[in-house]
Amino acid sequence: MTLIDKKYLPFEPEEMQQHFLRNAEKQVEYYIKSSERYHSFLAENPELEGIPVSRSRGPRQIEKDERFWTAAALKSVFDHSDSQSIWESLLSKEFGHEPPIQGISTWSDCLQGDLCLLFEVQVPSPKKYTEWLSQNHADTHFIPYVLDAAERKSKRPLEGPTHLDAILVNKSNGFSVVFESKVLSDISLDVTFDIKRNQLARCIDILLDENKELLNALGKREPEKSLFLLLTPEVFRQSPWMRLYGYLFNEYQTNPSSLFRDLPHRDQSNCMWVLSRIGWVTFEEIYSVCSGACGWIG
Repeated sequence: MTLIDKKYLPFEPEEMQQHFLRNAEKQVEYYIKSSERYHSFLAENPELEGIPVSRSRGPRQIEKDERFWTAAALKSVFDHSDSQSIWESLLSKEFGHEPPIQGISTWSDCLQGDLCLLFEVQVPSPKKYTEWLSQNHADTHFIPYVLDAAERKSKRPLEGPTHLDAILVNKSNGFSVVFESKVLSDISLDVTFDIKRNQLARCIDILLDENKELLNALGKREPEKSLFLLLTPEVFRQSPWMRLYGYLFNEYQTNPSSLFRDLPHRDQSNCMWVLSRIGWVTFEEIYSVCSGACGWIG
């Protein structure tokens, strides 16, 4: 029997398989092995005070692992008997009582239907961006070997798939919420062929494109009905200057042209349109409205 600390994963890891599109067993194995390392360490070290960080960092990774925090928070909401009202509470607090979506007047309308929650999702980079990068890579990098590699004849795009930590999709109406989760880490600053491409802008860029060719729920997502939520500990929302994503999030909100600066392949109207659909929620907020989620906070 796998030992699971219910603070960091308040359900059996096997229950996670339905939330992965690919390699579900391998994905779940990550949670199982990490949990086993954690419990073995606790069993061998009943007194934890004074143990050096160098000894604890590996076996106690679960305590700061974004995968565990994200799964514990979002799956707890998804599985809750009052799931829809909890989603409504979180979304209305961040975006207002009416969804910033034309033609949909209530959060209930957004959430009623066949909801699907997926973790560790890979989504192709927007075609508009990869086409733009193929023509402008000389302006996005300055290292010679990188510029040489960008001249490859292959049709493979210069930016690979974008990793999404989680996405909630309503397969019935195309509504979705894309989550980018952080615990201690910051956003990545670039991609191989574009030193100006930050991870926050990259995730927002994904929001603007549909992917009808993708399987399962991902192909049902409609850009005009999609939201983006940054999910972090409260301390970073209170002190956003401590992380680059905090600085960029606030800059995008207060200076809309800055998002157009970071998405030069988009029309400025696209950037203005999407800003009302970008929000920041915290693990503490989820803990406050969903019993059983984020147990480490309590």
